[in-house]
Amino acid sequence: MSEAFIAKVPERIWAGGRPARARQWEAEFNVASWVRVTGARGRVELRVCCLDEKGEQAVVVDCAEVQGEGSALLSGVVKLRLSDSVEQIQVTLGLSDPSMRYVVEELYMQRRGMALDPQDKLISNY
Repeated sequence: MSEAFIAKVPERIWAGGRPARARQWEAEFNVASWVRVTGARGRVELRVCCLDEKGEQAVVVDCAEVQGEGSALLSGVVKLRLSDSVEQIQVTLGLSDPSMRYVVEELYMQRRGMALDPQDKLISNY
């Protein structure tokens, strides 16, 4: 499965609500994306990847089978184990066929359990 970079998640989204003086903590996030796919049928996966001193951890948010042309709403809740050495968190798309073409129409990520303003969510229109 090939992997395509979608977006880097701003620190304000994943670091907000971090417990004081915590070197490691867990956080849950609501993640959703509309993806339009053309060119081939196959599987698409929305993933959240975290890079820190221990390497990369990737969590699958959701997956769908597409029939060559169409849109898929990929959404779910992910739990990330974060440390004070997080370099970046990004959202990627896994594609089962390299000839698949995609357009990410919207992307959303919000920490669960926090009252956030609209600017505290990752919202992108491509």
